[in-house]
Amino acid sequence: MPFNALFPRQVTIREMGLRDGLQSVATIVPTAAKIEWIRDAYAAGEREIEVGSFVPARLLPQLADTAEVLAFAQTLPGLRASVLVPNLKGAQRALEADAELMLVPLSASHAHSLANLRKTPDDVVADIGRMRAERDASGARTLLEVGISTAFGCTLGAK
Repeated sequence: MPFNALFPRQVTIREMGLRDGLQSVATIVPTAAKIEWIRDAYAAGEREIEVGSFVPARLLPQLADTAEVLAFAQTLPGLRASVLVPNLKGAQRALEADAELMLVPLSASHAHSLANLRKTPDDVVADIGRMRAERDASGARTLLEVGISTAFGCTLGAK
């Protein structure tokens, strides 16, 4: 059997600027501008967009409108809008917003995990189990995707 039959090539490009890019700047981009960003990316053919994160507004006020931005994104046919959920509360908010895809960051580095989520990697894995249980109990069909951060090294110290 040819290699390509065993391992078909497929690449998915996910626009992450609305979450990853905007969380790093002090400026709060108006919701209308974020919606325009989604419209433009969609018009350009983008079909996967990480629209925000369900984090406390006091920590990242730039992402306080994630539910509203997600609601708009969900009106575009064929667009898969995802949201980052760093903990169970974020997952609950994503489920309330009928998110199609929740992304959970799991750091391979203990130091990075503590700096990023204030939890150990083991604590995050336990949270992922609670998120899945919450999702299943709600009857939602929301996908849960886990991304491994610092898999190949960490600038914050040893793993």
